[in-house]
Amino acid sequence: MSIKIKGYLFTGPLPIEKTSRPANKAETVFAVVQKAGPSFDPSFWLLDLDRTGAAGVVFAQHPRAASWRATEGAPAGIYLLDTTTQPEAAADLDKVVAEILASYTPPAVLK
Repeated sequence: MSIKIKGYLFTGPLPIEKTSRPANKAETVFAVVQKAGPSFDPSFWLLDLDRTGAAGVVFAQHPRAASWRATEGAPAGIYLLDTTTQPEAAADLDKVVAEILASYTPPAVLK
């Protein structure tokens, strides 16, 4: 499944506990998103958004991972910016992060 955030395509959800982005992979942007509400009319909550970093990341060990764990409802998942189909986004990851955060201050409902 994919999700569009501010016109950018993210792929996921990937489980927080089992997902990492090694340092030898190109850096990208990640979004932590939780699906809520009934299946016929769900809402999607942006819980966090950032770059993966040049050193890579193990999402379960991320400094903010504790705040991503849902107390109720569906578990949050990791969505990664699809840079293969959006090379212009890959060229300026800081711009992608800034554009999204200008519209959504986590936690925020994605529209």
